[in-house]
Amino acid sequence: VLREPPAKAAANAVDLSGLGSFGEQANEYLIYTDEGGDGKQKFKVVETSEYCGFTGRCCCRPNHALTLHLFEPEVSTTSEVMYMDRPCKCGQCCACCDICQQEMRVYQGDLKSDNEPNPNHQIGHIKMPAMGGGFSPTLNVMDREGAEPFATIKANAFCCIGGMCCDHTFEVTDANGNYMGKIVKEKPEGLSQVAKELGTDADNFTIYVPKDMDVQKKANLLAALHLIDYWLFEDEGDFNCDVVNQRCECKICDLYCFGCVCPCKCSCGGGGDGDDGDEGGEES
Repeated sequence: VLREPPAKAAANAVDLSGLGSFGEQANEYLIYTDEGGDGKQKFKVVETSEYCGFTGRCCCRPNHALTLHLFEPEVSTTSEVMYMDRPCKCGQCCACCDICQQEMRVYQGDLKSDNEPNPNHQIGHIKMPAMGGGFSPTLNVMDREGAEPFATIKANAFCCIGGMCCDHTFEVTDANGNYMGKIVKEKPEGLSQVAKELGTDADNFTIYVPKDMDVQKKANLLAALHLIDYWLFEDEGDFNCDVVNQRCECKICDLYCFGCVCPCKCSCGGGGDGDDGDEGGEES
C-alpha cells in the first residue's frame, strides 16, 4: 500500500468481505508493494469485531468497535507486527463531542491473549478534529492523545464525498501545511470492478508517501487509510433490491457536513396495482 514517488512502490488495499458470505462479515485487506519491482503481497490486515452486541457490526456498522491486526505473512500468520483499535462512534451527527469524532489508536507488536492494548506500545493516535473539518472530511494524526498533530489528512472534496465515478484523494500535510503525501480511493475500472463494488465491500486504495519518511509515520498513515475506508467507503455503491415490494435502491454518494455523514440514495419502484385507488409507484 505504499507508492513512494519517485520510487513507485505500489499499493492496493482490497477489502474482501462480503464475497459469498451471509450477513455483514469482518473485513480483510491484502496489501501489496512494488518496492523492488516485484509487486508482492507485503501485509495482510484482518478485522476482529463482534457481530451482535451493543457496538457490533449488526447494529452499528460501519461505525462499530473493531481491532485490525496487521500480519507479515512471510514472517508469521499468527503474530501481528501492528494492530489498530477503533472504538464505536456515532457517524450520523456533527462532530461536536467525543462520541461523534472518529478515531483510531495504533500499536506496535503483538496483541496479547487478553485482547487489551498495551499503552506502552502505542505509536499513534488518529482523530477527527472538533466539527470534523467543516465541509471536507479531516483527520489529525498524532503520536499520542493530546499531542500536537504531526500530520493532517483532508479530503479534496466539499460537502460531497464518495461515488464510483471518480478517484477520491485525501492530501496529507505536516504541521506547517507542507505536502507529505496522499491517500487515494480509486474508482473501479471496468464493469467487473463496478459489479464487485456494488455487490460487496471491496475497495482499492493507494497511498503515496516520501521514501525517506519515518517508519512509524508511515504506519500511522496506513492506519488512517483503513479508518477512512470504514468511515466513508464501507457502504460505497450499496445496492438493495426488494423483490416483494418491487423496489430498488442504490447509494450515490455521501453528503458531509461538520462530521455528519448522510447517504444520498436513488430509489425507484414500489408502486401498487392501484386497485384500491391508491397512488402508484414513487421515485426519489
